[in-house]
Amino acid sequence: MGTIVERQKKDGKPSFTAQIRKKRKGKVILNLVETFTTRAAAKSWLNDMESNLNRKGGMERAVRAKARKSVSQCIEEYSAASPFSFGKSKSQMLSTLSRLEFGAQSIDDLTAADFIDLANNLLKGIQAPPTDPKLDTPSHYTLKPRKPQTVNGYMVTLGTLIRYGGPICRVTMPVSEFEEAMRTLKHHKMVTKSNTRSRRPSLEELDMLMEYFHSRHQANPRIVPMHKIIAAAIFETHRQGAILSQTWNDYDQANEQIMIRNMKHPMQTDGNDMLLDIRKEAQSIIDSMPRTDERIFPYNRDVISRHFTDACKLLEIDDLHFHDLRHEGISRLFEMGLTIPQVAQVSGHRSWQSLQRYTQIKQKGDKYANWKWWPIVATDH
Repeated sequence: MGTIVERQKKDGKPSFTAQIRKKRKGKVILNLVETFTTRAAAKSWLNDMESNLNRKGGMERAVRAKARKSVSQCIEEYSAASPFSFGKSKSQMLSTLSRLEFGAQSIDDLTAADFIDLANNLLKGIQAPPTDPKLDTPSHYTLKPRKPQTVNGYMVTLGTLIRYGGPICRVTMPVSEFEEAMRTLKHHKMVTKSNTRSRRPSLEELDMLMEYFHSRHQANPRIVPMHKIIAAAIFETHRQGAILSQTWNDYDQANEQIMIRNMKHPMQTDGNDMLLDIRKEAQSIIDSMPRTDERIFPYNRDVISRHFTDACKLLEIDDLHFHDLRHEGISRLFEMGLTIPQVAQVSGHRSWQSLQRYTQIKQKGDKYANWKWWPIVATDH
């Protein structure tokens, strides 16, 4: 028979912890513990559990159930086993899935219906408990609906765990159940792939942004020189994170090259360092920056994103993302007649398939040849 231990909580009220321990050949094979607010509830739980264990095969079923792992446990083990750190998006999605109620479910028992329920909840905008307990307020759980493209990202990320995490977590993953659920979700368009963006800023839109940010910087030179960041994003053709992480030690002015550390890659970001060409236009922007920090552009990523988004709203520039500046820069190189290998050596893409989505050719030649902002972005003020 199990035991019940009474303890006093901090508020002075009693709690009753019920425990059942079963041994076989001197080794504990099952340890069940639950805490209740009343002794009667604890005793009732003990009686029910003992009754279940005494049934035919009850002990074996309980031992197997205890040995099962939750989704969150498997996420933790799968993440810890990877020799490379995951990207920001994948890490965030795995963390969210782990903290949802879905994360507490036994991964062995998941069915296609469970995966569909998860996708439905994500679409509705269910929020996981925050990682910081101080932010755990009722308002945090306000539904924030997600797009099918976003939910697809969560499901694809979960799919890597389901398909490849079994040997690591030492469990049999419900691969067929997951695949069945994904077929249903795609059929009903509850998950869809992201649309390929073809948005490029016009010279008029860039003039508005450059004028806005340059005038602000002239009024207060201590604020972020966003006009230079925008120009760097176009003419370096790198992601925001890559631009903001570049150091002077990684910049080889003489050989017109720059090392991009931990360049984003779907399979391996950590340690994916690439030595890439950097063209004269981008060099002129870099050379104009003061060497007051080990980083060339020593600014906060969130601040850059916020400034850009706020400016687009203020200037009524519709549907322009910071990442579209990279599209603009890569497309420009193709418009100037550079070959695929030449562009890839600047942008860092490893295949035409990945590079192709960034190319929207609209003209021939360099529309920035006489850009009026060159004298400003290439000077040290």
